[in-house]
Formats: sequence, C-alpha cells, structure tokens
Amino acid sequence: MAELMSNADNFWLSMDEPTNLMVITGFMEFKKPLDFNRLYATIDSRLASFPRFQRKIVQPKSGLGVPNWEADKHFDLRSHLQRIALPAPGDKTELQAMIANLTVAPLDPHKPLWQVHLIENYADGCVLFFRIHHCITDGIAGIYLLLSMADQDPDAPWPKSQPQKKPKPLSLGTLLPIDSIINTATKTFNTAEKLGRQAIKELEKSISDPAHLKQLGKQYGCIPTDFASVLSKYMIMSSDPNSAFKGKLGVRKRVAWTEPMSLDKIKTVGRAISTATLNDVLIATVTGAMRRYLKSRNTRVNELDLRVTVPVNIRKPGTEFELGNKFSLVFLPLPVHLKDPILRLKEVKRRMDRLKTSPDPLINFALLSVMGYLPPVLAKRASAFFGNKASGVLTNVPGPRQPLYLAGQKIENFMFWVPRSGKIGLGISIFSYDGKVTVGVASDEGLMPDPEILLEGFEDEFNSLLTLVQSGKVYDEPLVLHDRYQEARSTAGTIAMTEIGARKSQASCQALTKNGHPCKNRALADSDYCRVHHQQGAEETQLQDVAKIMRELTR
Repeated sequence: MAELMSNADNFWLSMDEPTNLMVITGFMEFKKPLDFNRLYATIDSRLASFPRFQRKIVQPKSGLGVPNWEADKHFDLRSHLQRIALPAPGDKTELQAMIANLTVAPLDPHKPLWQVHLIENYADGCVLFFRIHHCITDGIAGIYLLLSMADQDPDAPWPKSQPQKKPKPLSLGTLLPIDSIINTATKTFNTAEKLGRQAIKELEKSISDPAHLKQLGKQYGCIPTDFASVLSKYMIMSSDPNSAFKGKLGVRKRVAWTEPMSLDKIKTVGRAISTATLNDVLIATVTGAMRRYLKSRNTRVNELDLRVTVPVNIRKPGTEFELGNKFSLVFLPLPVHLKDPILRLKEVKRRMDRLKTSPDPLINFALLSVMGYLPPVLAKRASAFFGNKASGVLTNVPGPRQPLYLAGQKIENFMFWVPRSGKIGLGISIFSYDGKVTVGVASDEGLMPDPEILLEGFEDEFNSLLTLVQSGKVYDEPLVLHDRYQEARSTAGTIAMTEIGARKSQASCQALTKNGHPCKNRALADSDYCRVHHQQGAEETQLQDVAKIMRELTR
C-alpha cells in the first residue's frame, strides 16, 4: 500500500546535493568476525521489517506535489546488504578511507534508500557500516532502529523470521541534557506542525499584513512576541565567515574518530567547574579543538565566535521507532575566541543554560514545517538562508549504558554522522556507549583534508582541562559575555537611539488610534511610541521583521 510522503520528509529528500548527500551514516565495530548468515537474518527480521525499508520513492506523474512511498516489488535484501573486504593492512587509516568513499556514493533512487556494508578484514574483527537517507527518518529514530537489532545477551537466540511487533526501547544514557530544552516543544508538537502548515498557506497575507501573523500565532497558541523575536534574531544574525569549516564544497569527504574515552573522567571535570554537565564539558572541549585547528591554519581567532546547529529531539515518549523526521534545530554560538579553557567551559555552560529556557526549538520546528511545504527550489533557498548562519553541525546523543551484542558478537564501538546543508563542511558527532564516549568528525576534503588533527586537538584540550581540575587550579572568574547577536542587537539599538535623537523635534507618538487617527501623546524617551502604544509598536516592528524574513525565503 502506497504512503504519501510527508512534507518534512520531502524537504530532506529535496536537499540532496552531490556535494552533501542527505544520508545518515554510522558504524558498529566488532573485535571478532560476524556470522554473515546470522547477520542477514537479524537485518531481515529487525530492520528490513519496517515497511519504509522495503519501499521506494515514486514521484507523481504530473511532476507536482509530494512523492509516494510504494512497495518495491523487486525488493531483495541482498541488494542492500553487501559484503566487502578492507584492503591490507586493514587498519584504522584504511577503514576511514573506505568509509569516506562509501559516504559519497549516491543511493540507487529506484530502490529503498538505505544500505548496510559488512566490512571484513579490519584487524581481527569487522565493521558494520550503515547508510540511511534522511527522508526515511531522522538521526534519533535511526539510531534507535539500528540499536534495536542488538541483544543484551551474547547467547540470545537467532532472530525469528517474522517481523517484530514493536522493539523494546533501550535504556539510554544521560549524556544529552539538551532534551530539557524542548519540554515545551514536545508538548506542542502538533501546535507547531499546524502553525507551519497554516503559515505557508497564508504566506502572502502575512507578508502584506504583518498583523495577520500575529493573529495566526494567537490562533495556534504560539506567543507572537517569541515567534517574532526569534525570527528577528535570525534576520540580524550574520552568516558565519568562510573558514576551514565552511565554504565552497566538493564531492570528496573525510572521516575520523577518537578512541573511546572514559565518561568518569568527563564527569570529574564537570563536577569541579560550576556543576557543568557532561554535555557542557564536551562542547567546550570541541570549541577549544576548533580554536587550535583554526590557529594551525593561520586563522585569526581573537574575536571569533562560530555557530553550530544542534539537532534536538522533539519526539513524544514511546514514539522512538516511528519513522519520519520529528526534530528541531537550535543555533549554538561557540566562544572560539576564549583562550582560557576554564572560562571557555563556563561560557559554554552559560550559553547552554540560556538555550534550555528559550523558545527557539519550538519556533525552529515551525520554521522547518514551513520549509517542508515550500517547493524544492524555495526550500533549498530557505535552507541556505539559515544554514549559512553556522559553520558546523554538532550532534550529541546518549547511547546505551550497557554493552550490546549483534549477531552474537559484542559491539565494541558505535559512531554516526548526520548530513550537512548549505556551505557547511564540518560535522561533529558525540556518542556515548557502555561508559565511554567517542567523538567523530566528517569534513569536506577541500576545506579540511585532515580531520584527525581536529580530534588530536580535542584530546589535548580535554587533557588540559583534566590536568587543571586534578591540580586544583580551578578559579572563579567572571563569565565573559560575547554573543554576536547580542552585540548586533546592541549596535542596532545604538543606531536606533541616534535616529531617535535626531527626531526629537518630532516627539509625538507614531501609533494610530482605534479610529485610525495619529496619536497626539508624546512618545517615550526611548521609543517612537507613547506609554499606551509602546508594546503594540514593538510587536508590530517584530512582526515586520518576520515578514521580511518570509520575503527573503521566497525571493
């Protein structure tokens, strides 16, 4: 039976570019070879049993509208599970090169858009490499699906031939406290979806009459000032500069990852510095590594903040195995300019804490919904508009606390990467599993041909933090506030105040009364409006910024 593709899934399908395929990738590492027949049976019963993994994409004959998911009458698991050997000497360098090559190979559009490669001859064991197109599902559900193939017992029986009714969710770690960011978004998932759907339907009206967007927000329960202020922030926000992490992309990519590191060591650092979370410590360490790498490329970093986009899960509990894209994004500015590792960690914590109470995830999900309803050409423009604001994508996902087994063999390590859009050439992934953390990097070969250097910087930065903590040299210094949006807003405010000062002769309120006549009251000293109309004027200004963004997206 055919399934109409959702607009959100169609959006990620339309984002496919030769320079950045919209494909989620990942691997599992094993110290011993896998039994291929048992592996085949496991994938057949636990992964391929999901209907979407046996469906191909069929575009409408008219060429208009969204495509359908239709059953592939010729589906054959052997076309999706391939067995290859790693060239000698079969070490990590060879494995990274092979994965990089597999990453850039387009998926066959005439078949279900996923592949699994059993890479043999890796040391004494093997690696299982996965590729799943973003239109099938997002990274969170994808990881749940992959881990659902595993068992908690090495002696578990062979999987049954019939499909599982519903995989049992695994107990995941607590590495990613960013989940607390989206409490509001989780409760209002349907609200955001409705808002996005309605917004695109009435786009023209919203542009010509910003007050209409205000009414739309009230209708669906979204606070209009929050909605408008977040979008206004994006309008003010400048694009990140081109660097080793961002610029003109090529087809070739590179991948690298660290050896697993102890979670206990990360906790030690976090407990010593302002109760920083595991997430804060890791992001601060990534920031320091980026600073080191840019300095090695003779890039000035003294005044530099760089943003990363962070995917945020907004799935309701119990829906982890529902395929499709149900996530939001937030922009996280990284204080690359800060040299001191302690101050850098404190500043990262401050910025993360601010994000946790912001409306950004909900608003951004509504924006993604809007873009899901745009034609592909406009969707790409919209994606570029927002994507160019950042220099990288940073994902941090908690994996199972306990060891898992697949096809009878222990999973020694697990790593994944999500795709990037626009001019972003850097993807950083953090994954915790069995008491350890692994950090992976995917980069554009033309921009960053040596991602292993960035990871060496990560290890050096963390060791520096750990040494400071263990030596007791943790000090209480004031936080350094350095946020480019705050600076831009302050600058804009200064300009506005100058303009207001130049118009002092005009001290009348600029609002209109209910009868449509000019207000005769005097404006406040810091405003174009009197006390009665001040808030109304501020909202209208914000909504005009929203309309401006909408024009940019559809230009």
